[in-house]
Amino acid sequence: MKKDFLNLRINRIHFDCLIEEILDNAKTNISSYLCAVNVHMTVEAQTDEVLKSAVNSATWAVTDGMPVAWTYSKLLKTAQERIAGMDITPELLHQADKHGLVVSVYGNTKKNLDKFRMFVSKHFPNVIIGCLISPPFRTLSETELKHNIHLINIANSQIVFVSLGCPKQEIWMLKNSLKIKGVCLGIGNAINTTIGEEKRPPKLVQKIGMEWLFRLFQNPKRLFKRYLYTNTRFCIMIFKKALKLQ
Repeated sequence: MKKDFLNLRINRIHFDCLIEEILDNAKTNISSYLCAVNVHMTVEAQTDEVLKSAVNSATWAVTDGMPVAWTYSKLLKTAQERIAGMDITPELLHQADKHGLVVSVYGNTKKNLDKFRMFVSKHFPNVIIGCLISPPFRTLSETELKHNIHLINIANSQIVFVSLGCPKQEIWMLKNSLKIKGVCLGIGNAINTTIGEEKRPPKLVQKIGMEWLFRLFQNPKRLFKRYLYTNTRFCIMIFKKALKLQ
């Protein structure tokens, strides 16, 4: 079930139920995709109509950020847990290992994809690696795009982790997921944390909603301006929404 949250349609769903639905679609080759909605995506979608369409057209749009889960629960008066892409990724690898599913990755760097292949081979030996594609940091030609999608399909990919970053990955899935006979998941840098290239904070820090601060300390140059803008805008949006509900 989806509910309206700040102009977005976001699922009210439990983690285990979500994983079950994803696996059902993956096993039966149903074209579908997931957006993991955090503060950054919520704010950007207010002015980016294509991104908003991508989120609202998704098979699943889930509460990735703890602030999103909190405010979703508070404003809509319904309990909703955080469902983070960084938790979805290792769990799906575990399930893919259990069921012998074909997993592919579209995005990220070749270096990290090579590490991902070794990580999966070591920890999830029954996972079948379909293809690992690191596209160039430019707009692809139609021929290049068709070739990449062809590689994903001929590998019989059932789960495709899309690691292009927001909003690029969401827009890519909006435009291309129906061409792929499997489940696409926009998971950002969850590949990096899964393989240990980036660290996640302790569970307590995650639980109190301060994981963004931990990430900021790891990569201040890249994230400072983004967090300053998006976190401020998000707080203003929530304040205005709360006033309207009074």
